[in-house]
Amino acid sequence: MAAGGGGGSMAGAAGGDAMGALLAAAEAEIGGALAAVDPELQPLPRLARSRKLDLADATMMLAPAISRRKLNPKEYTQQLAAKLNEEFARPAASGGARLVVHAAGAGPYLNLKLNRALVFRQTVERVLGAGGDYGKSSAWAGKRVVVEHTSSNPNAPLHIGNLRNVMVGAHAAKLLEAAGATVEQRFYVNDLGAQIGLTALGYSRVYGELEPTMKIDQWIGSMYAVMNTLNQLQQCGIDVHALLSAEEADRDSGATGEVAALRAKAEAAAGEDAKRRAAVGEYVEIFHDLFVRDGYEKLLPAVVGAMRGVDSIQKEAGKLNLAYEQQEPWAIKIFRKMVIDCLTGVQETLSTYNVRHDRFDFESELGWEGANKAFLDIMKNSAYFVPQTQCNADGVPQGAYMDMTQFIADQKLPTGKKGYMKEYPNLYVLRPDGSTLYTFRDIVYSFNKAKESDMVLNVIAFEQNLAQQKVALAMHMMNPEMVGRQFHLGYEIVKLTSGKMSGRRGRYLLADDLYNQLKEEICRKMSSKYQEKGVDISKEEFDAVTHEVSTAAMKYALLAVSCETIISFDIAKVTDFEDASAPFLLYNSTRLSSVIRKHEEGVRDGQAGFDALPALDQVDFSLLDDQREWEMLLEYVLPFAAIVASCTPDSIPPPPALPKVHTHRMCEFLNQFVRSLSSYYGPSGVRILPSADGKQGGGAAMAGRIYLCKAFRQVIDNGLRLTLMEPLERM
Repeated sequence: MAAGGGGGSMAGAAGGDAMGALLAAAEAEIGGALAAVDPELQPLPRLARSRKLDLADATMMLAPAISRRKLNPKEYTQQLAAKLNEEFARPAASGGARLVVHAAGAGPYLNLKLNRALVFRQTVERVLGAGGDYGKSSAWAGKRVVVEHTSSNPNAPLHIGNLRNVMVGAHAAKLLEAAGATVEQRFYVNDLGAQIGLTALGYSRVYGELEPTMKIDQWIGSMYAVMNTLNQLQQCGIDVHALLSAEEADRDSGATGEVAALRAKAEAAAGEDAKRRAAVGEYVEIFHDLFVRDGYEKLLPAVVGAMRGVDSIQKEAGKLNLAYEQQEPWAIKIFRKMVIDCLTGVQETLSTYNVRHDRFDFESELGWEGANKAFLDIMKNSAYFVPQTQCNADGVPQGAYMDMTQFIADQKLPTGKKGYMKEYPNLYVLRPDGSTLYTFRDIVYSFNKAKESDMVLNVIAFEQNLAQQKVALAMHMMNPEMVGRQFHLGYEIVKLTSGKMSGRRGRYLLADDLYNQLKEEICRKMSSKYQEKGVDISKEEFDAVTHEVSTAAMKYALLAVSCETIISFDIAKVTDFEDASAPFLLYNSTRLSSVIRKHEEGVRDGQAGFDALPALDQVDFSLLDDQREWEMLLEYVLPFAAIVASCTPDSIPPPPALPKVHTHRMCEFLNQFVRSLSSYYGPSGVRILPSADGKQGGGAAMAGRIYLCKAFRQVIDNGLRLTLMEPLERM
């Protein structure tokens, strides 16, 4: 049998914690040896991986036992090591290879060297046997988790801010699945509210009469920007038809007098009302911005024309909203057509990044099913419900709310730094007229999710932290069984290099546009690289590769930093092939595939020095003598399951604590791993395959190194897929 062929002492499931299994096996073996040479060394200290792999592979700290027995640490550990080495020199009782092969004393530490050949073989066997399951665990087995993410407004396209929500949510779902949970990804469709009604009003009057000139979700988002602007102008006392005519006149004359005169008249009518005067100026400028913007040439005039005769856009949109809430068939037809059209465009964008939801839940259906009314009846019977009034203590109307401060005090819930804030703000659920607020409907939906899961994780921007905590606390108030069911995973904003995003103004850094910019830059750089190397690649393969690299670049950029970090998006950095980025990861991972493929081609073509791989148990792994190979095995391959597990919470915490999902750790791990690999097979590294003249590389160690490369590639591929990136064979 080849060196390292015995043993089989690394126990555990194929995809589980390989490092833990290795240490447990070594601990069991050294425990027997220690019992033989020093029976008084009890209880046996735990074995840990050495931090200095050039000195030892594993280490055992004996200070407590040494101190208890009043021994000299240096003398004791050196004598103990000498006795152990005598034991290691004898054949193992099992007849197989020993896992622990050498001991050395270092102060209070007992340093151990492992049978590297045995560990190499067993690890490679374990990784390749598990394949795509390597790194998975059962920590969350039996748990049902709902991850709600994206949930963008169904009257707008996805922008860069939405994409961070998408990536964090989809990655968190992957991580929890890898930990054994049954995960359902949901999209909450907020198809009620003032802005949806405004959009639906414009949509209903021009759709079918005006052919969309852009992707449907972008067209609907543009519709909202126009309708919101017209509504605001109307409330400022400006005739939108007159404003459009003034814009057209100024455009034709090359002057600005008509619009300026109209604006001055409206500002004068506002008198001393500074807020209204400011609104006039703001929305006249927004109207002009829309008037001259590409893509709005037909849309803006068409919508303005469709509003002729509408004295109050706001009231008309409100009527449409109410009809939808009351399940009027004609209103349902309008809203559902618009919402589904928009979601179709959104899904097209999500599919670009290979993200799909398991379920879409419509806000409107909660009311139609009677859930809102039933829940409100229960809420009104709560001791903490304060009804709405038309005249509160200050003489003004006030909506109904839940008295959360009193509830926290009565329940003796923790307050302060690790608890709820003191003088907790009330949770308003009804307007003064008795109509429900979004927060109320969110509570109802949250109950629906929680009843079907063990944990709900809502991915939401940090600015919604308090609102999310209020919803979870309200669930506790309504039903103690809901405590610890719903949590949120917050994330910081994505900053633009200039300006701000605003759906109301139609200003976005669209996800679709950003993808096009990324792909254009990736195509330019990769085309240049192919030309330099003289690589001939078909258009189909070039498009496929650049697509994967472009989407991966986005994913890495949005996941590579912690959720608490503000992202300043920089296309140059995101597409850098030399720095920490998706192109850097993918390029270096494809080098492994290249080595494996070239070996297979060399064997197939009968090239000198290229021998077919023997069966794994016949490979002599003792020939792998480069320290970097061993370090990568212990640093990245063996601990992979532990790295994956560290990205997810150990358990569901008691509120108000939040479960920690570290969505940046896998990117960090992959970046560190490929950097080590780059050094390993770089210009000053190991030559795995024979050189053209046969004087370098290859040899007896080649088989072990090819197998090792396959294990390395499997770990990287699994890590990439957890971060939503698809590994590439060529790049």
